[in-house]
Amino acid sequence: MGPGAKLMPISQMDGDAIRLLGSTKVWIDHNTLYRSEDGLIDVTLGSTNITISNNWFRDHDKVMLLGHDDDYNDDKNMKVIVVYYRFGPNFNQRMPRVRHGYAHVANNLYLGWEIYAIGGSMNPSVKSQSNLFVAPKIGSKEIATSEEQSTPNKD
Repeated sequence: MGPGAKLMPISQMDGDAIRLLGSTKVWIDHNTLYRSEDGLIDVTLGSTNITISNNWFRDHDKVMLLGHDDDYNDDKNMKVIVVYYRFGPNFNQRMPRVRHGYAHVANNLYLGWEIYAIGGSMNPSVKSQSNLFVAPKIGSKEIATSEEQSTPNKD
């Protein structure tokens, strides 16, 4: 639904449980999602000011995508809060996967994962705060971070 409660056509559905396209000021709260065809939640195409809270995600591969694709620059303005979640059991990746923009990921419980829990590309800002990660008993797990720091030019 677009401005003025006008119905607007969207592209063919790709199997996401919840999909936001160019949306602003949305709150997704108190859901249990699992076993969707594609992602459980996708926030893309310039969506911003999104809060996703108090959800339980389990039994899924690609859980949450924030940002459309590497070349979609409008997602640089994206701001998403992911808070008070229970992730797991039985999931693989993208809790969330952030392209461009900013994500505040806080106070979540991660009960095992296969590939990675929180990831990003295309220079996003991700603030991970007060999350509890319980690694699975099989496989090796590690924490990897990348922080770019600029040094002042002395010229």
